[in-house]
Amino acid sequence: MDPLAGDRIVVRYRLGEGGPGDWRPAPNPALERSPSLSDLTGILVDETADALLVERDGTVERLPRAAITSIRQLSRRVVRNSAIRDVERVLTEAAPAAERDEFDGWTVSADPESTALRANTAVPLGREARAADVGRVRDWYTRRGLSARVVVPERLLRTAEIAPRPGTEYEVLVDDAGAAVEVPGDDRDARRSWRARGYGLHHTFQVLEL
Repeated sequence: MDPLAGDRIVVRYRLGEGGPGDWRPAPNPALERSPSLSDLTGILVDETADALLVERDGTVERLPRAAITSIRQLSRRVVRNSAIRDVERVLTEAAPAAERDEFDGWTVSADPESTALRANTAVPLGREARAADVGRVRDWYTRRGLSARVVVPERLLRTAEIAPRPGTEYEVLVDDAGAAVEVPGDDRDARRSWRARGYGLHHTFQVLEL
């Protein structure tokens, strides 16, 4: 999903196309094959049709869009996988569920009467959860006459190992007190609104249909 002003990002860009120089020390003497790409991590200050303005260490750098090869959105602060699991458990256990079970590191919830995002989804909350176990997850829902959906938080499992197609992206945002909300990745207005209330990106996840 695309970052918003105030987000921490890492940008990969081609050198020598109007962007900043390589922050790494240049080899001396110069090598025949000098680096052609570099990256910059900082806070997105603003963007125009032609460039991104990114603050790094108090300096705002201009990165021409024509030179950018990739942009990756980062959490507001460094987040451990264990912290992702902790927040995911809070969100999952707060969702309505007529039935909830745990096996092989997966937490499965079912509530046919609810349309809440996590009411009928499986989440890999345990460290032992593996993508190879989604067959058992699917069977759990099939026995209840439900379609299987999986929440896959970033870094915990590879989405490509679970479903052949990408899922729907969401952001999990937290405030300084640790309160968390989940927002659709394609809802820029909601994402911007929560940021204005002091919430920052903690991690992202995808919802996959099995």
